[in-house]
Amino acid sequence: MKNVLGMINLMDEQDDLSTLTRNRCVAAVPFAGKYRLVDFALSNMSNSGIQKVVVLANSKAESLLEHVGDGQDWGLDASQEGGVSILPPVSLRIDDADRLRTLEHGDLLHLYSHLDYLKSCTETYILLAPSSVIYRSNFENMVDYHLSSGAEITVLYKNLTEIDRHAHIGHAYNLEMNDHGRVIRAVPTYHALPSLTLQNIDLDTMVIGRSLLIDLIEKSMKSGTEIYLKNVIWAHLDDIYVQGYANHGYIAIMDSVDSYYAHSMHLLQPQGWKQFMINQESVYTRKEEEPQIACHQQALVRNSFVAPGCRIEGYVENSILFPGVTISSGASVKNSVIMHDCTIEASAYLDRVILDKQVIVERGAVLCGQYAHPFVAEKSGIL
Repeated sequence: MKNVLGMINLMDEQDDLSTLTRNRCVAAVPFAGKYRLVDFALSNMSNSGIQKVVVLANSKAESLLEHVGDGQDWGLDASQEGGVSILPPVSLRIDDADRLRTLEHGDLLHLYSHLDYLKSCTETYILLAPSSVIYRSNFENMVDYHLSSGAEITVLYKNLTEIDRHAHIGHAYNLEMNDHGRVIRAVPTYHALPSLTLQNIDLDTMVIGRSLLIDLIEKSMKSGTEIYLKNVIWAHLDDIYVQGYANHGYIAIMDSVDSYYAHSMHLLQPQGWKQFMINQESVYTRKEEEPQIACHQQALVRNSFVAPGCRIEGYVENSILFPGVTISSGASVKNSVIMHDCTIEASAYLDRVILDKQVIVERGAVLCGQYAHPFVAEKSGIL
């Protein structure tokens, strides 16, 4: 799809992931034992034939840039006029200091500061997607639907049913549509726990004409009434033809520590892992060496995902271990997410815990959280 520019928007994401995003953006947060959240958006674009992707980066994107590089690990070859480019955050000088501070939290200022880039692009359409929402989608079908419907904007949504108890929706929009699928209203919705209410949840993904996007950015910046592109669109649904396009597969919205933990634990359920693993070979990530797992004969591992490079001597149950984790003899880890290169020393006990990278849990320590509020340890901490 040479006529479509992929754009990953880091500026319109809820960032309530606590210490997990203190020094990294949401897109760079590790997930499922081997991935970063951005891997899913990049893989969807690559598998859909999009070769040129730009990232609307925020101020905490350093580790993300290192992870993504030029995009070759995702099949985005820069030598063929493709690859990944970064649009860095830029602060514009505005007389009203309070307004400047407000605009810096939205994506409109960012887009406006890169208007010259958008105007110089040759692609007719833009596929705008988040990194904080995991799903599998063929964007080529979505673009074809957009063209056939005659819509000015097509947005991706998920119809939540009773099967989607794991959805754990935090901050999102429920889309009300008419009988022809046109979006007529977008209502903010929040659920602290999984919802059984039937709703059409917006997945922050849209197909939009590049000329229309430029027009909306310029008009919105002149009026100064909104700081997010999505809110501009919702406010003009009577004037802009916005069509809904359904996604019927697995979704995970990562907008809080609680949702991150809930979706991680859902992977360890048989149905959850099955949903997540469908066509898993089509999800790419940065290629790294994968050493063998060292599992001591006295170790016991139950219902867990253990990545290559882990050394297990203790007890692991219902947990996700990223590469390089060490579980010492007599240590017990339950219902937890342990990221890269953490060390759990002898006789330590962990239950409902998230450890960021390179954390050391000392001998005999006891760390316990709750399902709705897991204990979270900052990167490189000693506990």
